[in-house]
Amino acid sequence: MSRRTALKAVGMGVAALAVGAGPGAGVATAARGRLTADDLRTALGGKVLFPGDPDYDAERAGFNTLFQQSPNAIVLAQTPQDVATAVRIGGGTGWPIAVQATGHGICVPADGALLINMREMNGVAVDTAARTARISGGARWSDVLALAAPAGLLPPVGSTSDVGATGYATGGGVPVLGRTYGFASDRVRSIELVTPDGRLRCLTPQRESDLFWAVRGGGSNFGAVTSFEIDLLPATTVYGGGLVFPAAASTQAYRGYVEWTKTASDRITSVASFIRTPTSQVLRIEVVYVGSATDGAAEIAPLRALNPVSDSVTDVPIAQMDTIFNVPTKPTANLVESGLIGTLDAAGVEVVLNAVGFGATLPSGVAEIRHMGGAFSRPPAAPSAIGNRDAQYLVFLSNTVPQPDAAGSIEQAQRTILTNLAPVLTGRTVPTFLGTVDTSVAAVRSAYTDSDWNRLLSLKHAYDPANRFRINHNIR
Repeated sequence: MSRRTALKAVGMGVAALAVGAGPGAGVATAARGRLTADDLRTALGGKVLFPGDPDYDAERAGFNTLFQQSPNAIVLAQTPQDVATAVRIGGGTGWPIAVQATGHGICVPADGALLINMREMNGVAVDTAARTARISGGARWSDVLALAAPAGLLPPVGSTSDVGATGYATGGGVPVLGRTYGFASDRVRSIELVTPDGRLRCLTPQRESDLFWAVRGGGSNFGAVTSFEIDLLPATTVYGGGLVFPAAASTQAYRGYVEWTKTASDRITSVASFIRTPTSQVLRIEVVYVGSATDGAAEIAPLRALNPVSDSVTDVPIAQMDTIFNVPTKPTANLVESGLIGTLDAAGVEVVLNAVGFGATLPSGVAEIRHMGGAFSRPPAAPSAIGNRDAQYLVFLSNTVPQPDAAGSIEQAQRTILTNLAPVLTGRTVPTFLGTVDTSVAAVRSAYTDSDWNRLLSLKHAYDPANRFRINHNIR
């Protein structure tokens, strides 16, 4: 019998709700016509907040303070039944429906919408024998790590475990072990989803396979994910950390880094970041190696030969993965952009250096060039909407907006960088890294292959013809 542990098992009672049973069916829509806010209060009681209610402001807030949301109502969901009821009534009101856990991925404010906040649905159950985790819709990766790490199991986390697991995985997810294990969505085994009709569905490669394909990449476009099951990776430590180079040495260091990536094994994932602050400019190369410290040290020996001024690469217990990248966890106003690079020859390296190197005058922030390839490039056992797998590098731009009137100039600076990078960009990206303002059809479409986009459109029309789930990078 497998040994199971659980954390805050709130929201894990999904099995008690029969698939397609139609939760919230007590609210009659046909007989009464369009539903109202009062129907929400009647069905969900104190779990509903309206403007002016205590806690309304706190629960509408997202991680990116650039967005100030004004939803018509907020549902503080505690169970899958709450979510299903909210979706059914929300559809009856005619309001768009937004889903939020940590608020990291906001790109469209939930103004005039029904916002389903899943923060309290943070249950996690780890099956140590099967090496899997069942994760509720509002859980963070830190919740998963808290249970998995003591068992020597690691979820496919990104550079911070502070983000919501569901939004990350359904957007694809680019793990810090990705060249070894692929996208996070490649590891998802099953999904429980409330579709726009208010039905709870169980998605697997064999059951509701079209939706299982679409949600892994299409995110919240097809409904609200109440939980999902994902593989965990056997590990107790990784060999990881950062190598720092001053601006004066950054050009040669970056050239050496790109040359090293051409022969790096699939056991190592890395990113080179050009970091600008008001007081410093440094190139930081972060690496995560799956294996022994001895083998990892041999793998990165060519990078150490570039003579970094700081070297923090060492054995890192998996419970302390966040210390490798040290991503800030305080909410802030931020703009991000991204793009994929096919390959980098010598001329391409110079294009990158001219665009984001320290010879360019750019605002404070980070320009990352992530090494892709390896398992990122291999199709998963169960196909998904994550395509564009032929790219060898991913560009990610992140800039803090110090005051609201600076947003326009920072957005323009990011656009200029992408324009200058155009000779090496593929014109595509991945859903996880769609930019803060990338909400046009053309921008969202760039995250998918043409055939995948057409299939997503067809499924969107079938499952959400009214486009109720449009507070996102919308497939419309």
